[in-house]
Amino acid sequence: MNAGELDGVVVAESGYSKFTINVVRAFKLGGIERVGVINEGKFHSAPFIQWLDKDKFFLPQVEADITDVCNLKCTACYHFANFSSDENFYPIEIFRRDIRQIAQNCDIVTFKLLGGEPFTLENVGEYVTILRQYLPQARLRIVSNGTRIPSLPQKTLDILRINQCGIDISTYPPTLKVADKIKAVLDASGIPYDFSDPVERFNIFLTMNNLNDPEKSRCTCGNETCRSVYKGKLYKCPLDAFYFKMVKKFGLKNFPASMGVDIYASNFSSLASMLDGNIEMCHWCSEQVRKIPWKTSSSPKLEDWIVNPDELKNF
Repeated sequence: MNAGELDGVVVAESGYSKFTINVVRAFKLGGIERVGVINEGKFHSAPFIQWLDKDKFFLPQVEADITDVCNLKCTACYHFANFSSDENFYPIEIFRRDIRQIAQNCDIVTFKLLGGEPFTLENVGEYVTILRQYLPQARLRIVSNGTRIPSLPQKTLDILRINQCGIDISTYPPTLKVADKIKAVLDASGIPYDFSDPVERFNIFLTMNNLNDPEKSRCTCGNETCRSVYKGKLYKCPLDAFYFKMVKKFGLKNFPASMGVDIYASNFSSLASMLDGNIEMCHWCSEQVRKIPWKTSSSPKLEDWIVNPDELKNF
């Protein structure tokens, strides 16, 4: 094919798959000027083609924990929100600066706000407004347990609708009890939402050793294409970003340092691409998960996060 004969390429698959990431980056490396991916829609509209900037790093999904306060406190929470209480976990001005930086350097298909429970924050709308300001094309979602939604002020609901931000609802047992009220409030405000399948169990991944095969552990972790941003750094997964809370809580000494990538580094793209492979934390995640029934706990124990609690006998 001669130069100039190809106007552009659209990767006709979900913009979030590992296949899409590899193909998009191959096209960019190959010098194709116009590459597009399928975006599921800004709000509740039909999917559309999101054309990518050839000079930006492709990050299909990014998420940010904007608070670690949670009203449910699920046992074995991998954001460690069941023993945290910092409402100012990701200060709004730091968040604004970080999102501006990421938007300047990355193409993002979906951005999600998490916690803790995001709706414990009275100013959650400010975070949504900032995202839409800097990511006009992205699909914005808030991940919530839903229990606070029936009592949300209309001002917050209006901000979600105006900024085209939907809600992904994790369907825990307390959520099911108010599901009809959640639907009524969101339907009345014109905000799209999705309920997950009922959450009956949590998966436990962590070990107290780094002897696991990372290629196998990555097959069970579910974080292959989604990155976490927090206070100036990009992380492969929320566990790597936030296990410092568990280290501090239980006085752990032998865990590895997090592999956060500085989003302000001049070589950010090359550093960020390293997160596609194995990081040190992958060696500490089990090749086989342990499943526990969903429950809440006001007094978490280290064993709640460990695949084989017998490892703690000599700890």
